[in-house]
Amino acid sequence: MIINWEFVKQRTLWSYEDLIKKLQQTLRYDFVQQYYNHTMEEAIDYVDEIHTGYLQHRGHRTWLDGLITNFTWLQRAGVENYLDLVEQVDSRESCEHFLKESGFGFPELIETLHYLLRWVLPFPTPLREFFDTADPTQMAYFQALKAQGLTTNLDLLEHGRRAAQRAVLTQGTGIPSTFLLRLIHQSDLARLAYVRGKTVRHLCGGGYDTLDKLATADLQEMEAAMNAYYCSLDKRPQDFKAVVQLGPLIGGARHLPRIVEE
Repeated sequence: MIINWEFVKQRTLWSYEDLIKKLQQTLRYDFVQQYYNHTMEEAIDYVDEIHTGYLQHRGHRTWLDGLITNFTWLQRAGVENYLDLVEQVDSRESCEHFLKESGFGFPELIETLHYLLRWVLPFPTPLREFFDTADPTQMAYFQALKAQGLTTNLDLLEHGRRAAQRAVLTQGTGIPSTFLLRLIHQSDLARLAYVRGKTVRHLCGGGYDTLDKLATADLQEMEAAMNAYYCSLDKRPQDFKAVVQLGPLIGGARHLPRIVEE
């Protein structure tokens, strides 16, 4: 079997090893394994949730149908869930063995792994992106979390999504519980596909500072609220609209698993 490993970087921007490493790093979190580690049957259903949520019934149906075909094939090959798939192809050698035994195509495998990383699994966002770096108090809070080994939104959600966990963090860091909960919600919003700290800050500035507020938002009302927020910054709303599409954000929020406990 001849495999074009350069195809991985062409499709995903990363080498095969880096792609696998990123998936492994995300799948190691307990909450990711609990809420995201779909069986292949669940993965097939979730493709349609991506279509109705993030893509708003738009997008290339051929791409979506291809993903459904891939997950159906993987199910027949005995793959249990996303973690099982990644573990079975965690090196070039194991990948070659898996493809030979299953008959699955290499381009189809890379497309599936790329989809998991970009659309399904939460992507790590540096916690620094949620802090006002010009505020000494906030930066002291940031350093306190860093000292606890918490440097990304996924780290914070793993150790602070429950009230009891936040109580421990508050005691250990001295960060006020209200600030910590706000930071948890910002980290929660960053679970949305293709959303990072800057977009989260804008959503919060417009009044949509929790995933539930975003999921229950009326699009027209949200557009008005965000326009008012952008104008308050002396910015043109149309400049933000070209980058931040509100409909897909609302749709995506409605399909994300709820993991934060008040």
